[in-house]
Amino acid sequence: MRNSADIRKMNKNKIRRILWSGGGYTKQQIAGITGLSVATCNTLLNELLDAGEVIGEKARVAEVGRSTTRYEIDERFESILCLTFDMVNGQRKLTWWLLSMLGNVTASNTINFDLLTIDTLKNQITDIFQSYQNISVTVVGTPSIAEHGIIRHCDIPELEGLALVDHLSNQFGIPVLMENDMHLKAFGFYMMQETSDSVVTLGNFPAHVLPGTASVHGGTILKGANQFAGMVGFLPYGIQRDEYLAQLNPKESLPLIEKAVIAIIALVNPEIIVFTGDLINQEKLHTIQENCQQHIPNEYIPRFQYQENMDHYYLEGMYQQALIQKGEIL
Repeated sequence: MRNSADIRKMNKNKIRRILWSGGGYTKQQIAGITGLSVATCNTLLNELLDAGEVIGEKARVAEVGRSTTRYEIDERFESILCLTFDMVNGQRKLTWWLLSMLGNVTASNTINFDLLTIDTLKNQITDIFQSYQNISVTVVGTPSIAEHGIIRHCDIPELEGLALVDHLSNQFGIPVLMENDMHLKAFGFYMMQETSDSVVTLGNFPAHVLPGTASVHGGTILKGANQFAGMVGFLPYGIQRDEYLAQLNPKESLPLIEKAVIAIIALVNPEIIVFTGDLINQEKLHTIQENCQQHIPNEYIPRFQYQENMDHYYLEGMYQQALIQKGEIL
């Protein structure tokens, strides 16, 4: 049974979620959206004002008559740190963005390394925290399985087995959320499509790297028990792993990609599959679809879409996951 403090927290989070969407709202508008009373909204908004989390500006409702206060998020109050690392042509690339609670980028940087260890990560993040002291949550996107905060089967070998979430949360004292990069990209795509009850799958097929997919249904990322769901690179292709990776090249990879796609259609039944990765282009997409139709009834073939760059969706996915995390901990 929830006590009054829990209810107060829930109600305040309802107001925050409205304001996080951007724009200004009167307390009457907030009351109408949340179902809370105007008096309750007034009390909670005053608390958020006193904390500096929101700002209130007087605005006239009509050409004549009394003015009212419109409330909106103060973007200076707190920030979200979004952090990713990748292996690109043997080079380790660390990229970070600082977002306001409205999702606006206020700072960013990309740094290349020959080796990316936990100490290197900590030093870089320490520098960020020293420069921006209003960070309240960190989201990490990793090219690996993110199993209960531990990096598994990572493209960057020196990070393998690292309990990154514990390392960062213990050192910096704020919530840290780590997700597989495909999960975050798929979630960002899903949220930006506003497809509230559909099944969306993202398939990434890079050269000489294990491919992966991620699916979202009803606003939930389908992760599985160990966040292993969608790792189609581990399917039995009838060849050894080294040979499989060698065949993931522009000339030989289509049969392997088609097997992975057929498995996803049969097991997940998505409405759309978004393809990315340097083994895919628009022309190959038509070939993949035609070959899939030889095995899957046409009425169950999803819509295929090619997306060359997923960076925008990646950042959106991290931002949306940060809002969910904030809503749970506040």
